[in-house]
Amino acid sequence: RVMPEKPAAALSPFVTVDSRNGRWWFIRNGEPFLDLGVNVVLPGYDARVPDAPRYDVLPRYGGDVAAWANSVVERLRAWHFTTVAAWSHDYLYTNSPMYHTRVVSFGPWGEKGEMRLVDVFSPEYAAEADATASREVAPHAQNPHLIGYFLGNELPWYGLWGWPTDPDISLLTRYCQLPEGAEGKLRLAGFLRDAYTNDFAAFSRQWDSKAESFDDLLRQRRLRPRSPVAKKLAAEWAGIVAEQYFKVCAEAVRRYDPNHLILGCRFAGRAQVPVLAACGKYADVVSVNHYRKTGIFDTAEVGAIAALTQRPVMITEFSFRAMENSSGCTNTHGADVTVQTQQDRADAFRRYATAALEQPYLVGYDWFQYADQSPMGRFDGEDSNYGLVDIHDQPYTALLAAVSEINGRAREIHADSTITMPACDPGALVDYREITVRSSGAGLAEPLVWTDARSTITTYGDQGNPGSVEIVETESGRVLHVHTGSGWGCGITARPPRADYPDGSASIMGASRVVVRLRGSRAFRFNFGLNESGHGAVNAQTFGGYGHADGEAYVHAVEDGQEGWREYSFDLSELDLHAYYGNQRGNSTVDTDAIAEFGLYFPGGQGDFDLALDFIRVE
Repeated sequence: RVMPEKPAAALSPFVTVDSRNGRWWFIRNGEPFLDLGVNVVLPGYDARVPDAPRYDVLPRYGGDVAAWANSVVERLRAWHFTTVAAWSHDYLYTNSPMYHTRVVSFGPWGEKGEMRLVDVFSPEYAAEADATASREVAPHAQNPHLIGYFLGNELPWYGLWGWPTDPDISLLTRYCQLPEGAEGKLRLAGFLRDAYTNDFAAFSRQWDSKAESFDDLLRQRRLRPRSPVAKKLAAEWAGIVAEQYFKVCAEAVRRYDPNHLILGCRFAGRAQVPVLAACGKYADVVSVNHYRKTGIFDTAEVGAIAALTQRPVMITEFSFRAMENSSGCTNTHGADVTVQTQQDRADAFRRYATAALEQPYLVGYDWFQYADQSPMGRFDGEDSNYGLVDIHDQPYTALLAAVSEINGRAREIHADSTITMPACDPGALVDYREITVRSSGAGLAEPLVWTDARSTITTYGDQGNPGSVEIVETESGRVLHVHTGSGWGCGITARPPRADYPDGSASIMGASRVVVRLRGSRAFRFNFGLNESGHGAVNAQTFGGYGHADGEAYVHAVEDGQEGWREYSFDLSELDLHAYYGNQRGNSTVDTDAIAEFGLYFPGGQGDFDLALDFIRVE
């Protein structure tokens, strides 16, 4: 262990963490308990829109924070919660008898929030971490109801955010932007020199850089990977940054408070394997914000995190939001865990929480959040029905019936589960891996024409440049007037002719290829691609699909189209993960049991041409 040993659990008046009979628990004064928490327990907040009303329930308590807090504690206890979790009112932390957790933000100390992990190697960073701990940790060192501290929230391990959004941006490329004499820049240049055993020619083949030598890297500000090896090195560098970050921050916390736990950093789902491993070295508990639209707790991913880090796990954010709500929330921003009704929220909570509690490594979960967000949007635009109560302080009774039931049986579910600790399977967390195709073991029963009269076909394009596709139905069939424009281009997407799932996606289990028959007015270039159920933009926090699908998008290499009629065949096993759309850290499997769309994409700069589309057929 990196951290110093704490007093024996049976004797400590402070919260510790330990395993008993193969299950992990928080323990205080010898009594085991689970963290069953609620985030953002506040009496009101401002909408993002200027001059919008403030949703504040304090007036009904005569403006008395203590009266409001006592009412909240009574409610939370009735619903069998044990903990006031992150981002809550400080009065609840310092005056209520409930357990609580605190977030300590180590950075940013620069101008931009995404600089939170830059430059962790500098003496200035360590000094700022010490000052932060002195200010935000030391005052709470003797609080017996404090469980511990989070070392930040959803840190930008992938360069900009806590999840991958741009394949060309990583912590490695961010450190390359540091000044020539910066400590982090010197460490990075040495790391790359060692990785390529001082062979600059080998480095140049795998990286996009204007540098002419490893020494010259110190003067460059741009560095991007262009090979799988380079991408793996970027993940390795993120682990080196993480090792330093957790070391500096953990030592700062321990310097001012040796009594309480370090609870990780609230990973946004997960992070690169080296980052997770570094967290396990310095944290007592690994914390994960783990949203799942389906309500299915991801035992494979979270179990792999527990096994890799050899630490118990807290789920520090999860929630479900319904279109049916009494706050008027439209759920247009925020983690997409949208269901239709309040009963659907209750059912999803019951599935998710029960499965989570059955895991031996789990020490608790925190629901996000106490009250609905403003229907006009909070500070960042989120406007979601995440609350246990609405903006008028009225409880959602169907949801809370399920919450009260499961929370009330949480200890029993956890203690009586027969599930054992998972074996270490780092392969479940690898960021870059070979693509596989989910197969039924048998071929497709019969070909499926994806573009028959029942299919819905839509178009998209770079309107600013401009790129567009116009679809014209003629007596001889469907014709596409393609205007590729001068930008990124345009394309079409086709929905399946039948729906096997509520979102309209269909199973093509057993399929091995897709055949597209086109007639070009001249030569052209295009890509074939597909989107799984649950697909979305790369910056989405969650991707939930039906079947095994997890929202990934796949594309085939660019095809050279010809004039006249021709059939183009695309083997599913030759698809690659789309770098700019879809889930970037899914299961790397083309989940053919739930495919939402097929697509044809036409890169920009080709001018205009016409295509007759006969069919897109699955075989």
